[in-house]
Amino acid sequence: MPRDHTLPLDYYNTKKLIKDLGLPIEKIDACKNSCMLYWKDDIDLDYCKFCGMARYKPARVRNPNGKKTLYAVLRYLPITLRLQRLYVSKTTAEQMTWHATHQMEEGSMVHPSDAEAWRHFDRTHLDFAAEPRNVRLGLCTDGFAPHGQHGHTYSCWPVILTPYDLPPRMCMSSEYMFLTMVIPGPSNPKHLIDIYLEPLIEELQNLWHVGVQTHDNAKDETFIMRTALMWTVNDLPAYGMAFGWSTAGVMGCPVCMEDTRAFYWQNGRKACYFDCHRQFLPPDHPYRGTRKHLLKIESRGRLHVQD
Repeated sequence: MPRDHTLPLDYYNTKKLIKDLGLPIEKIDACKNSCMLYWKDDIDLDYCKFCGMARYKPARVRNPNGKKTLYAVLRYLPITLRLQRLYVSKTTAEQMTWHATHQMEEGSMVHPSDAEAWRHFDRTHLDFAAEPRNVRLGLCTDGFAPHGQHGHTYSCWPVILTPYDLPPRMCMSSEYMFLTMVIPGPSNPKHLIDIYLEPLIEELQNLWHVGVQTHDNAKDETFIMRTALMWTVNDLPAYGMAFGWSTAGVMGCPVCMEDTRAFYWQNGRKACYFDCHRQFLPPDHPYRGTRKHLLKIESRGRLHVQD
């Protein structure tokens, strides 16, 4: 057979042959101490401009082929092409407007589009809501130990985006949970998680302000697709990392914030939230005026929490 029509003989050339069929991946060098990413204006630096840590490992631990070995690499998978591919399939493209066409059952919520938060967003951003093919995303992140509880101590953090335009049976399936990056370990990024989120934030901002030209196979037309990050899904410790609010101590509640009455025990210095819950009760609730078990009357007005 002609040379250009034969199959590759090794794994490297096989990957080289099919690389254009897949989705792009960006490898961004990172500081070992999670201080910064070596990208954009800092791509040519050899040392961290915050802590002075070297970008590469010493020469004695380099690869046998002489290439420099990095301390940390962030692998980022851009989201734009994957969102555009949702409109390549006619079946999926039709389902992307389900949130705008389905009939809501009064008194029940089967999809986030039935919630007041979704409708409030539509009232606030009329130009975005006018195009039902615009994509609304939810972000989820949490750490896990790939080696299990009894293996080598190592923690990494996947960051996943999900388009909530799809019906419940689709948006909650693994096919539509898009991995955008895995924050490298071996330790928890803690409050420096925003450093690794910079490429994703930049891409989401561009998709919100500018958008991208996308072909809709269901209607056989081209439109400008924009995206909005509606909310995040995470546990309380990950919430504190992602939003910069400490979820420990007497101000650990992200709802009450500094208005809490939590206090520290005199012995042990542990935070105590005793009797902090009655402020959420209606003003006429009998538990507000009782001293029998709770020692004092709750006189604060009801704290408003968005449903």
